[in-house]
Amino acid sequence: MAQRFEGKNLEEALNNAAQTFAIERYQLTYHVLLEKRGFLGGMKRVVIEAEINEGAAGPEIAAAAAPERPRSERPRGGRGGPRGERRGGRGGERRDRERRSPERREAEDVDFVPVEIPEQTAESQIAQIVRGWLEHVLQLGKLDLQLRTSENDTQVIVRLYGRDASRLIEGHGELIDALQVLANKALVGRRLEKDIELDCQEFKGKRVEELEQKAREVADRVRRDGREQLLPAMTPIERRIVHLALADDQEVATVSRGDGFYKRVAIVRRGPETQTSAGS
Repeated sequence: MAQRFEGKNLEEALNNAAQTFAIERYQLTYHVLLEKRGFLGGMKRVVIEAEINEGAAGPEIAAAAAPERPRSERPRGGRGGPRGERRGGRGGERRDRERRSPERREAEDVDFVPVEIPEQTAESQIAQIVRGWLEHVLQLGKLDLQLRTSENDTQVIVRLYGRDASRLIEGHGELIDALQVLANKALVGRRLEKDIELDCQEFKGKRVEELEQKAREVADRVRRDGREQLLPAMTPIERRIVHLALADDQEVATVSRGDGFYKRVAIVRRGPETQTSAGS
């Protein structure tokens, strides 16, 4: 399964991915999610999504098998093939997918199964404020979605349904996380006191289960050999899930490592000086 990795440049991000998977770099398939440049144009942060390419040939075999092309057919620049080929073939596939019609993209999202949209229950004034703000943002984004709200003592919970729901959950749900951050920044503490929680059908529940299971598996390895284990770079929401999953564990603790929006969670042996950073 593809995972996200971060570095100050592409080289560092690829090295982090290879180290996490315990493989050589030529065995990776990846594409770049984010390239953030500094004020003067230099690279400041790169985020990639990478996975193991099970069919990758060794560098010597690949070089020997590649046919020699005439000089006139070689790409300019002298540093390899087209951009999509340099990134394991995923770049070209991604661009091709974005050019397809929404209906065809939806048909190809085999992991996404539309569900029946429930009826809206009675809404409080707070929920109506959240609904109005989100509907305006979705309209600006030209997303075909319907909202259903509910509440508890501390949260307004919004679930989104409709034809464009699959667009919210692709890429590990980054878009729905971004919408949730924007809604809380815009409304909480200004117009209402409850936190806003966004979900798309049942996506977050499944993601919580997957992250908790991964955290427990890695914690078991730490207990066995006593060595620190680093999880891939995650968003603040994902890191909080991992922190809470192991918060009551008496043998291991979790610590966030790194700077910026994407950080990595280290699972370590619990000691007197170890403090879990559940909010970071």
